[in-house]
Amino acid sequence: MLILFVSAITLKAQNNIKESNVFSMDGNVETMRVAPGGMLLVGTSDGLTVIEAHNKNVVFQYKSLGKIKPEELTLLENLPYVVLTRGYSKVILSYFTGKEVFNSSKDGWGSVFMVRPDYTNQKIYMLGGTAKGYSLGVFDMETLKNENTVSFTDKKTMGAYIDVTKYYESNGKLFVRTEKGIVCVDKNNFTIDWVYDDLDKATPYISVIADSEKGLFFVTESDGKKSLLHKIDGSGKRTTKKPEKLEAIPQALSITSKGLLVQMFDGKDSFFQMYDLKTSENKWEKPVDIRGGIFIAQPTETNLYYASHNGLMNSLDLTTGKTQLKKEIKTGPVFKNVVLLENDLIFYITSTDMGIANFKTGEFAKDPTKFKKATNLISSYDTKNDRFVVSSGTELFFIKNDGSSIKVMDIDFKENETPTKIEFRDNGILLGAKQNNLLVSYDGKLIYESYLKAPGQSLLGKIAMGAVTAALMSQSVNQNMAKNYKDARYSANAATGMLGEMNKRFSATKESRNYLYILTKLEDGVGLVKLNKEDGKKVSELVLKDKKPEYEVDDDFGILYFKNSKKQITTFDLR
Repeated sequence: MLILFVSAITLKAQNNIKESNVFSMDGNVETMRVAPGGMLLVGTSDGLTVIEAHNKNVVFQYKSLGKIKPEELTLLENLPYVVLTRGYSKVILSYFTGKEVFNSSKDGWGSVFMVRPDYTNQKIYMLGGTAKGYSLGVFDMETLKNENTVSFTDKKTMGAYIDVTKYYESNGKLFVRTEKGIVCVDKNNFTIDWVYDDLDKATPYISVIADSEKGLFFVTESDGKKSLLHKIDGSGKRTTKKPEKLEAIPQALSITSKGLLVQMFDGKDSFFQMYDLKTSENKWEKPVDIRGGIFIAQPTETNLYYASHNGLMNSLDLTTGKTQLKKEIKTGPVFKNVVLLENDLIFYITSTDMGIANFKTGEFAKDPTKFKKATNLISSYDTKNDRFVVSSGTELFFIKNDGSSIKVMDIDFKENETPTKIEFRDNGILLGAKQNNLLVSYDGKLIYESYLKAPGQSLLGKIAMGAVTAALMSQSVNQNMAKNYKDARYSANAATGMLGEMNKRFSATKESRNYLYILTKLEDGVGLVKLNKEDGKKVSELVLKDKKPEYEVDDDFGILYFKNSKKQITTFDLR
C-alpha cells in the first residue's frame, strides 16, 4: 500500500494505464484508506463510501454517523471489518457488504473502549460499559454475534472501575484489571473464576502469568519504586502471608520447570531471579545483575540465554542462577537481531558486525563478519537455502548456520537510499527502496538493478511513507527460523462467509504482486512507473500532469485511486 498525500486537477494516462471508473461522492472527501481485499474506504463529510477495485459501482454508502474523520476510521487487522468511532460509541461494518454487524448504542453498550480480535479462538473481545456496568463482551468473529457478556459489578471486591483499555491473557484465562485487583475469566465458558482484590490501585505496571491446570497464578505490580509478586491459587486467594518484594520493575515472566523466572529492570541494570512455584520465595542466592537493558532473553528447559544491549551474551543455569560461561561473549555494540539456533548456537547482528556464537564454548563458530558501513540493517531467512540474508545498507551478505559468510555484493543505491525490504522470489532475492531496486540470483549474481529519479524533494517531503516502510521491512528472522511457526492470525482464513471471502480474494492477487510502482519524474511531469519484478523492465506509465496529486495505490489488486476534485475519485487499472 502506497499512500501519497499531495492536490490535483488533471491526469494524463499512457502506455496501457487507463482511466477505468469515475466516482462522485455526496460529500467532500476527508480521507481515503485502502482496505485488504481490494476495497477503498472513503470517509466524506456525508459519511462512509466504499469502492471495490475494478468495479464501476459503489459498493455501499453509510451515512448514519455523518462526517467521517481520519481518526474515526480503524481497520481490524486481517478481518473484513471497519470500526467507526464517535466519542465512546462504536459501529462495526463489514466493508464487503456495508452490513452493520455491531452498533454499541443499538446493542446495549453505552460505551466501548477497546476492540481486540482473538484469531486463535475466532473471537472478538470488547471492553466497555453496559446497563449492568463495566463489562467484557465476547463476540463470534464470523458473525459478530454477542456470545457472552461478563459484567464486573461486585464493587466490594472489584472497586468502582476497571481498566477498560486492556487486559491480560495466559493459559486459557483472561485477566482484567479492576480498581482493587485482578479478575480471572475463563475463556472456555466466559465466567469469572475468581477475584483478587489486593493490588495497589495506583500501580501502573502489571504482569500476569498462569498455568491454570496446575493452579498456578502469578501477578506482579510496580509503581516504579516498589515492585511486588503475588502468588494466587485457583480460588483467587494469595498463598503467602504477604507479597514477595522484587528487585525492580518486572519486564517478563516465565513459568519453567525450575520455577518462576522474572526479568526486571530498574532503569540502569537488569536482573533475573527464580522464584519457587509453591512458596514464591527466591530460589537463587541473589539475583543475577546485568548492566544495561536486555535485548533478548530466552529460557529453555535448563538454561536462560540472554543478550544485553551493551553487546554481551551469556547463559544462566536455571537451577543455580550461575552464568555458564566464565567470560561473556563480546560482540559489537547495539544488537539489531538475535536468534537462538539449535545446538546452543546463536545468530546475532549488531551495528558493527554479525556472526554465529556457541554458548557451550563461548567462542564464535567463525570469525565475525565486519560491516564496512552499516547504514540500515535488515535481514531475513532464506528457507530454500537454509541461510540468513543480511543487508547492511551498503553490502549484501549470505551467512550460514556454521558462521561462514559470503559477501555477495556492494550496494550503492542512488539518492542516499538503502534497502528497506527483502523479498524472496522464484528467480532471486529482491532488495528494494522507494526509488531503487535490485534482484540477485540465489547464487549471488546480479540479475538487474533499477533506479528512477525521485520527483523532487519538495514533493517527497509530503509523502506519507509510514505504511510503505512497515509493509516493506523484511520478515522477522525469528519468525522465519521457527520450523513449526504458525501465525494464529491467519487461522481466521479457514472460516467461511466474510472471512472465507477475504481469503479467496487474496489468493487471486498473485499477479499484481509481480510489479513495482515507483513515483518518479517523467518527461511530461510527475508520474507512476510500473516495473516488472522479474526483470526490472518498465511495463507502463501514468503521468500526473499536476505537481501535487492526492492518490492511493492498492498493489495487491493493481489499482490507483485518484482524488481529482473535492467530491470525485477516478480509478486507473494498473494490471
